[in-house]
Amino acid sequence: MMKTIPPNKKRILYIRFAPYVLSFDSYNLQEVGLGKAFCNLGYDFDIVYYAKENKDQVIRVGKNTLTILWRKGVKLLRTGIFPHILDMKFLNAYDSIIVSEYSQIMGYLVAKQHDNVYLYHGPYYNMFKLPFVEPFYDALFCKKIDGKMKKAFCKTQMAADFLNKKGITNTVVTGVGLDVSKYDNEVEAETDTEKLLKLMEGKENILYVGSIIPRKNIELIIKAFAKLKTDYSAGKNVQLVLVGKGDTGYEAKCKALVPEEIEKDVIWYPFIKNAQLKFIYQKSRLFLLPSVHEIFGMVLLEAMYFGLPVISSSSAGAETLIDSNKNGVIVHSFEEEEWSKEMSRLLEDSTLCERLGSAARQRIIQKFMWREIAEKMHNEGV
Repeated sequence: MMKTIPPNKKRILYIRFAPYVLSFDSYNLQEVGLGKAFCNLGYDFDIVYYAKENKDQVIRVGKNTLTILWRKGVKLLRTGIFPHILDMKFLNAYDSIIVSEYSQIMGYLVAKQHDNVYLYHGPYYNMFKLPFVEPFYDALFCKKIDGKMKKAFCKTQMAADFLNKKGITNTVVTGVGLDVSKYDNEVEAETDTEKLLKLMEGKENILYVGSIIPRKNIELIIKAFAKLKTDYSAGKNVQLVLVGKGDTGYEAKCKALVPEEIEKDVIWYPFIKNAQLKFIYQKSRLFLLPSVHEIFGMVLLEAMYFGLPVISSSSAGAETLIDSNKNGVIVHSFEEEEWSKEMSRLLEDSTLCERLGSAARQRIIQKFMWREIAEKMHNEGV
């Protein structure tokens, strides 16, 4: 049951400390989706993002306001430092504050200044600290974070277990949500999208969307696809579509793995706007995500929302979203034989594909829209 929002509790601040400039075109930004959901609950919601220059971006959401505060900060390795954020006059304008990731020292400093601070954490492995720094940081700050933060909201159970082992015990698994408003508002395919859609015509398309980097395990995709093409009849009319860019050396390494005889069946496409991906998802047959590590995987949410059967490694997001063989498939190894076998099994059985895709869509709609996540946080005190 939703609590009634007190009339004097109207403003929330979310601070994302990671020192990287984000793009609305490239990503379905989690903080924006969460902010819109809180606006629909009756709050005004401000977000601090790292930027090259200071500017404010105001978005009306019903009767409330979502304001993105793009702020200059200092990048120290993988940590963002924003000294001006610690100004008490600024912080005291908010009833609640949500800060990102336990490993960002600024989150603890904010919690020292404000009485109602919540942590929102995703990684289940050391993502931000140099390996030799992590134990010293943990020894100095984890108990203090546990004492100062009201709650640690975790994107997955694996993230909660990760924090618990470090002594941050007041954890609540809330998950991650999907903001579909940008897809609902996208009615026509743009020129770049149309070019890719034409390349996809007349084929059964296996899709990957994301960075071309080692952690995403693109080599496995290539090797498993090559085996599908050569060893299984289901691979006859299938092509692989990879949307994304990243490390150029790694991309070259992956392209070199493609056998010459199937090069025409592998499409490398560097960029499609996130909102435009709806057209690509809708023209695909399967979605692959064999990441070695994946904090959650927004592309899993997106693909499942559009009714695509997903084959994923057993990352934290997949284990949260997928009940294997009921609304997707989790493969517990990185052997290309297993991956190609699963692709063949789904491609040969259109009824199974339809059932998995339909169940996947229902799973996201019912449990992983941002309104569900905001309500969980609100019921925990935010």
